[in-house]
Amino acid sequence: MFALVSFATAKGQDWQCQNPFPPSWELTGMHFPDADHGFVVGDFGTILATTDAGANWTGQVSGTGKKLTSVYFSSMQSGCAAGFDGVILKTDNGGGNWTLVNSGTENQLNSVFFTSPLTGYVAGWYGTILKTTDGGTEWNALNSGFTKTLSSICFTSANTGFAVGMDGTILKTTDTGLTWSHKNTASDVELTSVCFPDQNTGFAVGHIFYYKKDQGPPADTSYIYKTTDGGETWTLQTKMGPSNFVLLNIFFTDVNTGYASGEVGTLFKTTDGGVHWVKLTNPIIQTLNSVFFIRQGDNNTGYLAASEGIIMKTNDGAATWTRFIKGNENWLMSISFPEKETGFIAGEGGTVLKTSNGGNNWELLNTGTNKWLQSTCFWVSSGVITGYAVGDSGTVIMTTDGGTTWHKQYSGTGNELNSVSFAKYGEDLRGVAVGAKGTIIRTLDGGVVWHTIESGTTKDLRSVFFISLLEVICVGDLGTILKSNDMGITWSSRTTGTLDSLRSVYFPDSLTGYATGVHGVIFKTNDGGETWSALTGITTGMLTSVFFTDKNLGYVTGGDPVTGGIISKTTDGGASWRYVNPPNVTMLNATCFTDANTGYVSGYGGTIMKTTNGGTGISGPGANPGKMSVYPVPAKDIVNVVLPENISLKNGIFSIYDIHGRLKLEQTAISTNSKLSLSSLSSGIYIIRFSNGKEIMSAKLIRQ
Repeated sequence: MFALVSFATAKGQDWQCQNPFPPSWELTGMHFPDADHGFVVGDFGTILATTDAGANWTGQVSGTGKKLTSVYFSSMQSGCAAGFDGVILKTDNGGGNWTLVNSGTENQLNSVFFTSPLTGYVAGWYGTILKTTDGGTEWNALNSGFTKTLSSICFTSANTGFAVGMDGTILKTTDTGLTWSHKNTASDVELTSVCFPDQNTGFAVGHIFYYKKDQGPPADTSYIYKTTDGGETWTLQTKMGPSNFVLLNIFFTDVNTGYASGEVGTLFKTTDGGVHWVKLTNPIIQTLNSVFFIRQGDNNTGYLAASEGIIMKTNDGAATWTRFIKGNENWLMSISFPEKETGFIAGEGGTVLKTSNGGNNWELLNTGTNKWLQSTCFWVSSGVITGYAVGDSGTVIMTTDGGTTWHKQYSGTGNELNSVSFAKYGEDLRGVAVGAKGTIIRTLDGGVVWHTIESGTTKDLRSVFFISLLEVICVGDLGTILKSNDMGITWSSRTTGTLDSLRSVYFPDSLTGYATGVHGVIFKTNDGGETWSALTGITTGMLTSVFFTDKNLGYVTGGDPVTGGIISKTTDGGASWRYVNPPNVTMLNATCFTDANTGYVSGYGGTIMKTTNGGTGISGPGANPGKMSVYPVPAKDIVNVVLPENISLKNGIFSIYDIHGRLKLEQTAISTNSKLSLSSLSSGIYIIRFSNGKEIMSAKLIRQ
């Protein structure tokens, strides 16, 4: 059994992550005030805490949905976290309660450091440095003399500190931040992390991602600088690359032993003060955003925080690592809730998970198979839950006791079965399953006997649905739609006008139906599947699942492992769609709602999320009152940006930054509904920002 993990936001959480734990979101910052107590922060206001040296981690309620980039605890009880849009959070009870405080800025904040329980500093975009002298309740801006991104800040004493950032900038203060002097490395390197193991010896790491005006060092090259005179002078100690990674973070336990981490699971170690660096074997390929070692005992205990929710621990100086994970990480392909609180999710390796309490706990059932299960269908009859699951190699399994025991049925085919449906969820035990190479099998006796039916096609069939006791419809590759009016005995094709693969079909009533597929296609029928018309969707990504609670209110899900998961919602029968804003997960395969507000999605990496407010979310036209909306996500050449209607456009500017704070594009805002060309941007994740001198709004943008 594994428990619900919920990260509530200030305005109520749209989606709760139920599996796995930690959620597969990016983790960005980490700090341990002592050997037992540690904290990790990341996307969507995530704060995780351990009180037993990483043996167990729990989620804390941050009160924000903003991305948190850094955390620092001056004691086991007192700490601060900072992140996007100027967010600063404060706790005085070890994270039992977090309070959002006024930072005085909406700039992105990247790094937090405290020199005492009362005195702390934060650094961020546009040369921002803030200081507190009351433990983080009030913050005042300092004059750094710098206007570009600062990525990391640390102090070696109450008076002396350093901040590093773009263009090789290293700032130093010797008067508690009142004044700052430049100790530049005279390079184009973007410095992302700085660490001092003692007052004289310090290290800074950085990289170059791109060419500047076709001159200078090549992209994807990492640099490590060192000082031995308290930061007065810095020398280039090590250069790595160009390669398929860059280094992002650096940490030294003493003047000799240090670690540098970065992309694609890259981790280096030095034991001679940085003269030589050895690349270590690492079992993961995700980005290692933060490395932290306990400066106690033998200095061999350390932690990594990475993308996709990964936390790892070593007790032997990084020779070996153990990952902390709870829950199931298999791909999850199908969701079925026969009762409001009771549901089943099936997927990779014969996985079937069951909840009896609305997802607060999920139990892994013993299905007796290791085949991928692609689809499920469950219903309740006379108080008994009956269910079927189908999958690879013609697998069909059934349960008549709510999943306690499972029985394998003979399907008569070795082809992959992608979908199964029963008439009105089990009436008369009429069932149809469809699959690869045009496979259709049919049963009239609950699967005691399955008969192979001629479909008239060799195309892969992806989804099937009983419209009524007699009418069945299925969809598949190259726009295939087949319909039967005689309980699946004979089938004839229907025209959609598309060659895109259709992945899911659903009918909320006997006349109204929807089908979705690759390239974001959505089709609708109003005559029981006889004719279909294309709807205007909101994405070009794959839509793998569709579910409607009535003929007007519905959801589609999908995405891909690169650009992430998609959830889109309509309240007018598909005439318009808007994005629902889930935490940034990858590839959602299934969705199911038990009522208009309560629903579940599942997908890659064991992801299970739940909403109890209809997943109200953001990022569609008019879907985010008072804020900026961006669509489609991902976008190709053009992105639409919608501002609140009452906002002033005077002096309004749209600015697009990459994830490292580099300005990539600017455009004057002339309308509250604007189109921005992305043709000059490469594929990746960006931040789009609107400012008119008085108001600032920002949102994430994905360039396809």
